[in-house]
Amino acid sequence: MTDHPKGLPVSRRDIIRISGGTTAAVALGSLGVPTLAGTAAGAAPNGGGPAADGVGSAWASSGAGHRLRSTGADLLIRDGSPHWWLSPDIWAVPGTDPNGAPGTPAAGDVAYVWARVQNTGRDDAIGIQVKFYWGNPSVQMFYSTLNHIGTAFADVAAGETQEVLCLVPWNVVTVNDGHECLVAVASLPGDPALPDAVDPVGYPNVAQRNLTLASAEKADFKLTLTVSAPKRAPKQIRIRAEVGGELSKEALHTLGLAERRPVGKPVVEVGFSLKPITDPGDGIGDPELVVEVPAERSVPVYLTVRGGAGLGAGEYQLVEVLEQDGDRLLGGISLAVVAGKEAEK
Repeated sequence: MTDHPKGLPVSRRDIIRISGGTTAAVALGSLGVPTLAGTAAGAAPNGGGPAADGVGSAWASSGAGHRLRSTGADLLIRDGSPHWWLSPDIWAVPGTDPNGAPGTPAAGDVAYVWARVQNTGRDDAIGIQVKFYWGNPSVQMFYSTLNHIGTAFADVAAGETQEVLCLVPWNVVTVNDGHECLVAVASLPGDPALPDAVDPVGYPNVAQRNLTLASAEKADFKLTLTVSAPKRAPKQIRIRAEVGGELSKEALHTLGLAERRPVGKPVVEVGFSLKPITDPGDGIGDPELVVEVPAERSVPVYLTVRGGAGLGAGEYQLVEVLEQDGDRLLGGISLAVVAGKEAEK
C-alpha cells in the first residue's frame, strides 16, 4: 500500500490504473485477471459478457500491450484489505433513517445502502450513476445472479469524494437471515459494459462488500453459500476457510463493531457440506470442499461455524471463506464472529 494524494491508501486498482503498458498487464495477470495483450482497443476484458453496467476507464492501446487509461474523470470505490470484497466504501444503515449508525440489518428489516465515490481524474464527473445490488452470500459473484436495489446520481468534482445514498430502501429478505452481500458500481454515460463476473480488482469503479456479522457461542452459526458458474462453461473449485486475522477500523465501523479487537488465537471451527447439517451430533462438515458446478448453474454449499465461547468482551474472530481455482483466488466472503450477547447489540 502507498498513500493516495488525499491521504487515503492506494489499492491494487490504483496501481493498475497509474502503471504503464507492460507493468499494468503483469499486475493484472498476477492477480488472477487475464492480461490485456491482444485485446482490441475499446473491448471489455475477460472475453466480454452481458452488459451489466458501465466502467469508469476505457480500454486503450499502449504500445507494448493494453492498459487502463484515464478518460479524464476516473471513478474509484475502494477495495478492501486484506481482500477486495471488504470494501470500506460500501455500508448499510439498518432502519428507516439513512443517517443512522452503520450496522448489519436483520431479515425482514428495512435498510439503506451507501457508497463512497472518489473522482481521481483531472475533470469533473457530471451525471455519475451509482448502482447498488444485493446478492445471496457468494464467494465469486456474477451480475446475472444479483438483485438491483436502486440507482443514485451524483456529480463529483475532480479530486473530490462524495458519499452517495441509494434513496430506494433495501428490503432485507429472510433468506440467510439477512446475511447478504452488497455490490456498488459507479459509471458515466457512454462507459463500456462490464463482463458478467464481478471484478473489483480490474475495475476501480466497482467494489463489493462480502462481510457479515456472525454469532457462534451457544449454538452453531449456519450460512448457505451460493457457488455459481458462468454462462458458457462449467467450473470446479475448492472452497475452504482461514481462521484469524484482523479487519480494518473502517470495516469494523461499518459492522457497528468500532473499538473491537481480534482474539489472539483461533476459537472457532469451520466446516462445509453439500447437504444441510441439522443434527449437531453429525459434526460441522469438511474443512475444505471441491465443488463442481454446471455452466449457468448454482450449487449451494452449507457453512457451519462452531465455537466462540473463548471470545472475551469486545473481541471478534475473523473467518475468511475462500473460493479458489487451483492457486487462483476467485472470491470470498468474510465473517466477524462475536459472542451471542455481542451480536445482539
